[in-house]
Amino acid sequence: MLNVDSLRLLLTMALAVAVLVEGARHLSGPFAQWFGSQVGGLLRRHEHAGLTGATWLIASMLAALVFLPPAPAIIALWAAAVGDGSASVVGRWMSHVRGRNGGGKTMAGTLTCLVVTAIGAAWLGDARVSVALAIGAITAAAEWPRGPLDDNVRVTMVAGLAAWVLGVA
Repeated sequence: MLNVDSLRLLLTMALAVAVLVEGARHLSGPFAQWFGSQVGGLLRRHEHAGLTGATWLIASMLAALVFLPPAPAIIALWAAAVGDGSASVVGRWMSHVRGRNGGGKTMAGTLTCLVVTAIGAAWLGDARVSVALAIGAITAAAEWPRGPLDDNVRVTMVAGLAAWVLGVA
């Protein structure tokens, strides 16, 4: 299994950088303008005034590594980074193929999240197929709603808690 202590250290450093960037973009007009010119097109509407999804992602991944046992934490990281990320890519692609410009969730994205998260749970967490599919389904359901938490937080925490409750050790 991956070295969890190294991941904690790496994510702690990444979160420190993210917090500094968030502070700078909210306190400095020139930095905010530069930041917006560099990555503004990648941000969702609510991220322009609040925290970016990247900051939420780093914070939730670190929380998973701090509060969950190693195997559920690693599954949570996989679900957030690869499962949710794959869902976004596939969902956007399907929306483009169908000629929709909306940024909403798609069934194709949800199914992708389920399958990719299940693969990670089986591979990295050594979960039985039925347990891996359950983790994938629970995670995909958590990815769907809008608010109240950023979906990066919901996906990470729900995937990790599902793995823990379902006995992945």
